[in-house]
Amino acid sequence: MRTKLFLAFIFIIFLALLSNVAFEYLIIKDFNDFISGTEEDRIYWIMASVEGSYKHGKWDLSMLSEALHWGLMLGHEVYVEDGSGRKIHSSGDVYSEMNPNMLDRMNSLLKLPSGIGEFTWYPLYVKGEEIGKLFVRPIERLGLIPMREEIFRERGREFLIISFLIAGGGALLLAVLFTAFLSNPIRRLTRSAEKIAKGDFTVREPKRYKNIRDEIDRLTETFNYMAEALQREDSLRKHLTSNIAHELRTPLTVIKGNLEAIEDGIISDPNTVIKNINSEIQRIISLVEGIEDITQAEAGFFKKGNEEEINLKEFIENIVESMKNIIQGKGLYVKTHGKAVLIRTYPEKLHIILKNLLTNACKFTGSGGITIKWGGGPPGSENGFYITVEDTGEGIEQSKLRKVFERFYKSEHSGGKGLGLAIVKELTEVMGGLVEVESTINKGAKFTLRF
Repeated sequence: MRTKLFLAFIFIIFLALLSNVAFEYLIIKDFNDFISGTEEDRIYWIMASVEGSYKHGKWDLSMLSEALHWGLMLGHEVYVEDGSGRKIHSSGDVYSEMNPNMLDRMNSLLKLPSGIGEFTWYPLYVKGEEIGKLFVRPIERLGLIPMREEIFRERGREFLIISFLIAGGGALLLAVLFTAFLSNPIRRLTRSAEKIAKGDFTVREPKRYKNIRDEIDRLTETFNYMAEALQREDSLRKHLTSNIAHELRTPLTVIKGNLEAIEDGIISDPNTVIKNINSEIQRIISLVEGIEDITQAEAGFFKKGNEEEINLKEFIENIVESMKNIIQGKGLYVKTHGKAVLIRTYPEKLHIILKNLLTNACKFTGSGGITIKWGGGPPGSENGFYITVEDTGEGIEQSKLRKVFERFYKSEHSGGKGLGLAIVKELTEVMGGLVEVESTINKGAKFTLRF
């Protein structure tokens, strides 16, 4: 990448050089065209003066002499031929008759008397009739005028060279800076990706700037998210492998023991064995279902879904209505308190979280009931929203509060899989929220979701 970037800037420098050369050519060409145009205008002035000296079918030599004198002063050697090709008058004739003072002055400006190069002729007309030809060639100029013209050309070249050096040097400096600026973060990301490929999922790339977020920063954020996802997936795999082995060992051991008891004749009643085995198989099925639930919850980290705007009051009341028969069937009440609040969230995940909390509250509440409250912002905050699920159940010991969100953790008499609250925690964190628990033994527990 560094080589490609550097070559791209070199190509830009080459284009700058090419454009400068083209610009110089056009500027000098325009200037030369301007000089040539001025020369053409002077020649037409001379022609007009020469044609004005032809009157009544003959040449006025006095006026013709003045016209040729004017041509000399404009820097041209001139002579005139009539219609038959006979030379009538020339700049040489005028030069020989010139006043010495005038001659000295003109010699300081022009290299008299002869011009340079070949003569160019122009036809002379009076009233549409050709009266002769004017032959013209330039005289070498002396003094400041040609010097200034050459100085202009040199200054133009110098300006273009300096501008190219500035532009080219700046482009070269930018090539070096941008190559380092753009390629170094990519190289670091490449090295980090190589570490991940070798199994090191702890790699994270720091953000380069606090207040600037460009494409490389977004790539870095995506890379860090990917690394975190891979780390979580690897951790999930290890946890599941360990937990599955641990949780399956007990029921399989029981099943094996019952089958061996039949083989050894210790148990004579097959119905008892079948009942025990069926109970353990149900336990295994329940465990597998729980593992599937926690896996789906963890997968929510990799696929967040799309946020939707919902009415929090309607959303919670619909969930409560779907579970009211189960809760009231146990002799418990269920109350809701909160105003209609529009929020943006992940409805599918929030639905799973609330159903798990209500199920958990119902399971551990023998009398009384469950109260659900919500609001448009966490207590003490102006942003987001909160939900609390409070029951009047048996409560949780203070020493065990930190463990309730661990996978497969459960109380001795819960009869569950120990995954419901773990799923709640996983999904809440995926949604960028926080779950807290407060409890007093024999008075109940209160779970608070803050988003």
